[in-house]
Amino acid sequence: MAVIDDYKRHSRRVTRTKRWQVLRHEILERDGWACVDCGTRRGRLEIDHVKAVRSRPDLAFAADNLATRCSRCHSAKTRIEVGWSPVFESPDRDDWANAVAELATGNATPASAKEKMTCWNP
Repeated sequence: MAVIDDYKRHSRRVTRTKRWQVLRHEILERDGWACVDCGTRRGRLEIDHVKAVRSRPDLAFAADNLATRCSRCHSAKTRIEVGWSPVFESPDRDDWANAVAELATGNATPASAKEKMTCWNP
């Protein structure tokens, strides 16, 4: 519980302003509405402070200190910044995610998806 208490979202004062809303849209336009790390255009794109507001509050509204990231890349970067261990993906987890995605899009039958799920045992 101490880890959660130690983490405080310092950028909340910044991201609740009208100035931030306008700047957020400008950064999304600049970065082509895609994550700068993985290039995805899906899901919610977040604007990340490259140098965290907790350590550099003077750069909170500096456009050159901002980057567009998907929530997965943003979370991974933030975990490292606050001192938590990075989350590593395993091949089994990737197989599971791909099988679920195939089922959701209707591109696979349950039997073929079941064969791909190496970590699933009936």
